[in-house]
Amino acid sequence: NPAAMRGRVFVIYVNPQTGEEEAGIDMGGLFKEFLTDLCAHAFNPDFGLFQYTENDGVDGRMLYPNPSSGVVFGSQHLQFYYFIGSVLGKALLEGITVEPRFAHSFLSFLRGRYNALHMMQDLRSLDMELYKQLLFLARYDGDVEDLCLTFSVTESDGLGGEPTERDLIPGGRGITVTKRNRLRYTNAIAKHYVVDRVAHQASAFMEGFRKVLGSATPGLLMFNEPELQLLVSGTSKEGIDMDDLRRHTRYSGGYHNNDSVVRRFWKVVKTLTPTQQALFLRFTTSCQRPPPLGFETLNPRFTIQRASGPIMSLAGDNDRLPTASTCFNILKLPAYSSEKVLREKLLLAIESGAGFDLS
Repeated sequence: NPAAMRGRVFVIYVNPQTGEEEAGIDMGGLFKEFLTDLCAHAFNPDFGLFQYTENDGVDGRMLYPNPSSGVVFGSQHLQFYYFIGSVLGKALLEGITVEPRFAHSFLSFLRGRYNALHMMQDLRSLDMELYKQLLFLARYDGDVEDLCLTFSVTESDGLGGEPTERDLIPGGRGITVTKRNRLRYTNAIAKHYVVDRVAHQASAFMEGFRKVLGSATPGLLMFNEPELQLLVSGTSKEGIDMDDLRRHTRYSGGYHNNDSVVRRFWKVVKTLTPTQQALFLRFTTSCQRPPPLGFETLNPRFTIQRASGPIMSLAGDNDRLPTASTCFNILKLPAYSSEKVLREKLLLAIESGAGFDLS
């Protein structure tokens, strides 16, 4: 239901062992965590809806729809694409950055205007060997007819099924590729592998995506493919700009920018690995990537709050873990006595995979 997806969505987590509801009232943080986890699962190539490009791009291998999804999921596969498209639309609408990074061709589909001039480069990322074969054919000096090619392709479903021959144009298997029509053939092959094989999957995904965006959909044409990816996933650079986060951080509970604990905290987080920084951001905001336009646009602002502990605690704050209120992007940080303790407790918290019961 697109109208329902555009409205407020509340999430309740249930312990699978006990059937009891987990602690945490959804003021936005639970939904962010749920949406992030759902995207990580649905876009994982092991699930079967998407697969990686063969060729590494600037940011590594990218995702595009699995041409064999119908074999994997049966007649329901297009419903899955529609649903996950609506989920991505909801993420974009709410300004929630998610992990998946998409192939250029798929981003073009999302924009609603595929650029055929980019087709050969898109094919290069999907199937480097086929790309090289088409380049060879385009430059071949011999008699092209000796290659015994026709305007058809024979392909399997990738799961061990019987190969199927498909015409690239009407009656294609009866039309021989010659020197005169070889460019038409290479374009037809590229179109088949880049566009036609995933047309139904992309169309279903786009329908769900666009129905949730509603009136915001025409605005997608304002962005090119890299800019659209930035809106979806935020920056792809290694690590997180902790200086930017610090500039736009608020403090409460007695902390301030020059507090000794706060200074230790910023020293620690700046020395974390990119993976640890992503875990830290997820721990505090439910998102592993920064907002596309920087932390100035994070809403609510990131806040470091001094965690209040038991008055009669003999161990003081050193025995406690930091906690977070992801609904409000608040890190509740105990007043640790040293940088070593702060690092140890922070890493334990962000790497534990703990849910909302931790708080």
